[in-house]
Amino acid sequence: MRFLEKFLLFLFTLLLAALGGCGIWLCFRPIKETLVYADILLNMAYAYRWMVLIGAAVLVLLAVLIFFGVVCARSKHKESSANVVKLGDDGSNAQISTAAVDCIIQQQKLNFTDVVTLESKLVNAPEGTQVILRVNANANANMQELSTNLQNAVKQQLESMVGLKVAAVKVVIADVTAGNNA
Repeated sequence: MRFLEKFLLFLFTLLLAALGGCGIWLCFRPIKETLVYADILLNMAYAYRWMVLIGAAVLVLLAVLIFFGVVCARSKHKESSANVVKLGDDGSNAQISTAAVDCIIQQQKLNFTDVVTLESKLVNAPEGTQVILRVNANANANMQELSTNLQNAVKQQLESMVGLKVAAVKVVIADVTAGNNA
């Protein structure tokens, strides 16, 4: 979070705490004293209504700035940086979404009948993208052969179809299911 956002959030929180403290303090005052304070506050608010209007507008503006600065900006930044993978060499500006890469990887499930479910995770690394596959396989499959063939097929497909520089494909057999998935 940037300094200005932290500072605005601090001021807004401090103001809310002060208003809450005043409200609690007024609850324990005698009724006549509370009415005197309320009367003074209302008379001052009426007499200085332009100042009250400006103060209220500043509070609304502060709340809007905090909302758009903190909530919207942070979610937008996460989405743009975490859900894309760089394509090509170091000079390339091309990117592809991880959802698109996952869709391409899911196509491999059709070629491997022993794969029941397939989940992928992509990790950007300096030497290229690392692909981590979590596989639920049939119990009657040769796990070593399935892993090797899946690694080669995914790497070949991503490199030829997308142009993605794949550093490694790691296969994790997460679960084994008895029977066929037909």
